[in-house]
Amino acid sequence: MRIHFTLTDLARTRIAGRPSPLAVTTFSAFRLVQRAGTPGLDGWRRRVRAGLAAPAPGAGAGLPPAREAYFAQIAPLDPAHPVPRFLRPHIGLPTLDEELERLLSIPRQALRADLEYVGRHRPLPRWTRDLADGDQDTAERLAAGVRDYHRVAVAPYWRTLASLLAADRAERTRQLGDGGIEQVLRSLGPRMRWRPPVLDVQTRAEIEYDYHLGGRGLLLAPGAFSSYVPCDPDDEQPTLYYEVVADAGRHSLLGTLGGPHDGLAALLGHSRAAVLEVIADGVTTGQLARRVGLSQASASEHATVLRRAGLVVTRRSGRSSHHTLTALGSELLLHAAAAAAPAP
Repeated sequence: MRIHFTLTDLARTRIAGRPSPLAVTTFSAFRLVQRAGTPGLDGWRRRVRAGLAAPAPGAGAGLPPAREAYFAQIAPLDPAHPVPRFLRPHIGLPTLDEELERLLSIPRQALRADLEYVGRHRPLPRWTRDLADGDQDTAERLAAGVRDYHRVAVAPYWRTLASLLAADRAERTRQLGDGGIEQVLRSLGPRMRWRPPVLDVQTRAEIEYDYHLGGRGLLLAPGAFSSYVPCDPDDEQPTLYYEVVADAGRHSLLGTLGGPHDGLAALLGHSRAAVLEVIADGVTTGQLARRVGLSQASASEHATVLRRAGLVVTRRSGRSSHHTLTALGSELLLHAAAAAAPAP
């Protein structure tokens, strides 16, 4: 696939904000069935399949087949297939529940247009007609299926995944400041090659094609489990999900239940390690205090120590202080996640 940029596209290309738990969940479903090139995920696949067959908390039986099927039938089975936009939001919210609430409130017209486009490229189950018609019960069954699957496949690893994605975003933001958007495009991974004014993307699709952004620019979103390239010509601004792979390889994305925090805690202490992880998102002192559960004075003190160590940079804007990771801070977080991973 060749993504064509104009000067306007380059000017409008930007880095996505916080990662979307729903998008990560959707792309993980593809990796559950596609084994090619990902032997490091075999252990994860076994745990997920066992978890889906086991009784849910408070339930006397396994995962309800009908509820699981609602998500399994609409999730992508091939990276060349279009993914419904409502399952891959480019604006992430803090929790999956918040994103599912947003999904349930999507206008009927937007749902119908989304499903009609996907249906022109791959078969969809019959119940999606009810979803397109705005049937609330169908939408709630889909949301329940996503929630059940997420509980087993993503939730135990979310802290690790969120930390890696946030650290990568911090590194891309630094690249953007140091060398502009072209430096970012040159470093998106081995499957993507920047040849101005075209980004060549290696895909599994048998047919090569050209995609013209047409002045809309591109939203670059770090992704887990799989990359995903834009394909919908009606996207207001296409989103390119590029797969983040830490130094130890793809299996490092699913390293441990605790994630990099546990390894960093031995070096920095539990509170300071948590502070470093949260700062990867780019936060004010007040936001940092709320998310870590500290007073503002304590959060500010920890940020100051990390800043003096060269891991954090703080910029004042009016009465607020905004904290982000330095290149060293990003590398520390990425290496901690990789070191936490078991041997493949």
